[in-house]
Amino acid sequence: MDFLTSAGAFVVVLGVMIFVHELGHFIAAKGFGMRVFTFSFGFGRRLLGFRWGDTDCRLSAIPLGGYVKLEGEADDRLSESAPAQGDERDFTRRPRWQRFVVYLAGPFMNGVLTVALLSTLYMVGFQVDGSLYDRPIIGTVDPGSPAEAAGLRPGDEILAIGGRPQRTWEDAQYAVFVRPEASIALSIRRGHERLELIVRSGSTSKDKVGTIGVHPLVRVGDVLVGRPARQAGLRVDDAILAIDGAPIRTFSDILPIVSACEGRALRLRVYRDGAVSELDVTPRDDGDGPKIGVGPKMVTKKFGPLAAVREALGWTWDMTLQTFDVVGRLVTGRISPKTMMGPLGIAKASGTAASRGLGPLIYLVAVISLQLGILNLFPLPPLDGGHLAILLSEGVIRRDFSLTVKAWIMNTGAVVLLLLIGLVVYSDLSKTSLLGKYLP
Repeated sequence: MDFLTSAGAFVVVLGVMIFVHELGHFIAAKGFGMRVFTFSFGFGRRLLGFRWGDTDCRLSAIPLGGYVKLEGEADDRLSESAPAQGDERDFTRRPRWQRFVVYLAGPFMNGVLTVALLSTLYMVGFQVDGSLYDRPIIGTVDPGSPAEAAGLRPGDEILAIGGRPQRTWEDAQYAVFVRPEASIALSIRRGHERLELIVRSGSTSKDKVGTIGVHPLVRVGDVLVGRPARQAGLRVDDAILAIDGAPIRTFSDILPIVSACEGRALRLRVYRDGAVSELDVTPRDDGDGPKIGVGPKMVTKKFGPLAAVREALGWTWDMTLQTFDVVGRLVTGRISPKTMMGPLGIAKASGTAASRGLGPLIYLVAVISLQLGILNLFPLPPLDGGHLAILLSEGVIRRDFSLTVKAWIMNTGAVVLLLLIGLVVYSDLSKTSLLGKYLP
């Protein structure tokens, strides 16, 4: 059942993204009056469709995206059977700027899809883990971690990493994520002091991304009336650092400890307004297992139409900058290729998101759509960015490359692209339980 969920969600995620991408090319080509022979949702055998002028708008058997076939493209085999209408509608005969716009329209539509989906989510409203938007105050420090070696403590607030201010835990986690096996300059606040520390980051064994061994505060978002936690004095927005000496790194760490208490009192180490205190809470069993009556802190993101679009645009811009940053670090070898997500990773993430509801699945589509659009802009034939680079180069020299030169460029780009695909597939396989132990 999990496999079917993942496979179905994967088809939806990939199909929607690629279809919208190809729709961008189709709309631009039609807008310029170019002859479009085929606009297909899916690949393979034609199932059904209709004619729109010269275009066969079809639904095909394999629903993994789609494609657009234009007159004059390198693989065009339909022009000979097309009605003689002159060359003005041939793609290769159109001005370079029009061809440039057609190639650019696909990635642009991926960005439009991202903004549209995020704007919808922001208007409907959705909840996210509050720790991501909390100030980067350290809740726990892993024993033996780089953070412990550098002298970091629970309650320290990370003000800057590498000289760049950090507003939230999400910012701080990303700043460490892209710096594996590196010396990281941290500015922290401890009480009324500002300290400057150097931490030598490690890397996770699975994905080879940066880590220093710190975790955010696990804040309480709900304290139920009449339950043990409230009776003991716990308040909303308190953070639970440890229970009976066991560090609490996520809210899910609390339930197993409480369930195993067997009616005895638990000692909670609590962070409140910069101070640390301890209190005793005795879980109560009302027939569904021992409970103390607390819930995690969640943040609701909900805006009006204009504010939602503004937030979506801001998020898209920030994520675009982060994507280029990550790609740059991948190319220069500063982070591992294992951070990349391929088909298996997308399928797994799609299934997980689908099991959590429509909102997480829509968010995943928005995120991956943006990545697809950005990566298509890289100057590597046969990606859109490769075609754009060729058009720009031809514009600079004021003449077209010969067919031989273009063939060499396309073939070289195809080989490099296949190598990259192989690297991504390797990255996916190395994360599976079946093959991961056999791959470095």
